[in-house]
Amino acid sequence: MPATLNPLFDHLRDMHRHMQWADAIWFHLWAKSGFQDDPDLLQRVQHTTDVQGAFLMVLNGEEVLFPGDKPTPEYQRLRALTRSNHDAFAEVFRVLEPEGISRTVLVPWFPGPPCRVSVADALTQVAMHTQHHRGQLMTRLKALGGKPQNVDYIIWAWKNRPEGRWD
Repeated sequence: MPATLNPLFDHLRDMHRHMQWADAIWFHLWAKSGFQDDPDLLQRVQHTTDVQGAFLMVLNGEEVLFPGDKPTPEYQRLRALTRSNHDAFAEVFRVLEPEGISRTVLVPWFPGPPCRVSVADALTQVAMHTQHHRGQLMTRLKALGGKPQNVDYIIWAWKNRPEGRWD
């Protein structure tokens, strides 16, 4: 992926490429674990996909709609939602001009005063929020008897920034 003249933009894009790679690994581990029905794993992944989706709505200038109470999706649906979110973030980076990261967006789910942040801050939040919960997921997987894997950013960089492999 070619670099721009904006190092922050390039770094944010890399954070999201790492997020996609790490999430793909997470789903492979989860699939092999036999714990696809664990309520804690399902609920935490649902939360992560919901937050990613909400930030996509914010970044795309759409009204943020939270679906309210709904049943927790099963593993395959969560995997598909996560992959779809990553495709949508890749599209955000494809159409976003590097200088667009300084644009201000409103994050409407925080109580007053209004939460206005830069696009750069919103993109950073998504990657860090996902990383936070992915760590919790790996810890839960280990507690259940599964085998977690280290998916730290530095490992992704060391491995020459591979694309996420979903299949």
